[in-house]
Amino acid sequence: MPDASSDIVSVRIKEYYLSATVGNKHMKILVYHIGSLGDTLVAVPALWTVRENFPDAHITMLTDEQPGQSLVQSQDVLDGSGLIDDYIVYSVGSLLAIARLLLILRLRRFDTLIYLIRREGDRQIQRDSVFFKLAGIKLRIGMAEFGSRSTYVIRDPMPEVPRVADSLLDRLRVVGLTPPPAGQGRVDINIGERERANVERWLSGLPDDGGSRWLAIGPGSNMPCKIWPLERYLEVAKRLIDEYDLWPVVFGGAKDKDLGHRLLLEFGRGYVAAGVLGVRDSMAAMQRCLMFIGNDTGTMHMAAASGVRCVAVFTSRQEPGLWYPYGDGHVVLRTLVSCEGCLREECVEHKMKCILSISVEQVLQACRMVLDEQIGTTTCDLERF
Repeated sequence: MPDASSDIVSVRIKEYYLSATVGNKHMKILVYHIGSLGDTLVAVPALWTVRENFPDAHITMLTDEQPGQSLVQSQDVLDGSGLIDDYIVYSVGSLLAIARLLLILRLRRFDTLIYLIRREGDRQIQRDSVFFKLAGIKLRIGMAEFGSRSTYVIRDPMPEVPRVADSLLDRLRVVGLTPPPAGQGRVDINIGERERANVERWLSGLPDDGGSRWLAIGPGSNMPCKIWPLERYLEVAKRLIDEYDLWPVVFGGAKDKDLGHRLLLEFGRGYVAAGVLGVRDSMAAMQRCLMFIGNDTGTMHMAAASGVRCVAVFTSRQEPGLWYPYGDGHVVLRTLVSCEGCLREECVEHKMKCILSISVEQVLQACRMVLDEQIGTTTCDLERF
């Protein structure tokens, strides 16, 4: 329940909003969010809450870029969504860039800050609070509304924790905004005719799928410990293709393009969207898929945000639940091991026993369950028309 201080903040938000919209003026909100593809997509329910609570506000996103890294930027995901009106991008690691940013923020005269940064430490929050105060932003939301901080302790078993998306919603709820209940946030980013037309142009130069239903596959990851072996994906997908007459479509980034062609060479059919379609066009293509199978990556979050049910293969490096795909109907395969919560990006000592102990048969049975439910639903839907 919100305490007295959060009630005061809620009143102040409404006062700012009402005063800013008098005379056709717009409240100016700065949303601070950093991260790449997955981080951006899990923030979408919170961004929808901000937009729906302040429909006439001008919303600017402050985000970072990592020089020398080919990461998906927030604007690549959100342009066209209607969630963000413009962006301020700063370079990480440059003191001159930070000084320039401070000047820009002061000149822009933002009314309110919405702080959508995952908690890394109290020192970070204190530093950011001072920075945005110097930037002249008086109302700062989401900086003092963290719950008790979870600690990474290797133990057996680790309790399931709320998903990142729901934690962000809780920080808006505690200051008096009106987010949806946990697990029910809005995840779509308004994929529309432009993206669907781009998919049609892409398909025009490819073999026909023969009317087969599509299976989305995401076999890659930038983090070695998150990769379930390619040969296991090959075996699962081959059996699903044979049993359900599916058309495989491989999604991911440019690094996954070669993986996709290796799989298609074995399948004898399918498409490689990885490294070819951008994020929003890929999500339009994903909307054609019956289900997604893949690792814990931004590609998985793309599928979930596209309304596609996921069978996701997870490492045990973090608490269960934290990065699970958002929404209902997903199946997560994760192993209970004594070393869970290690936070390692590479696992040499235990030879990736958590993810490698997930068998082909386990994944195959999960996929069959989802596909049987999806095909039954699809058939019923078609019979109504």
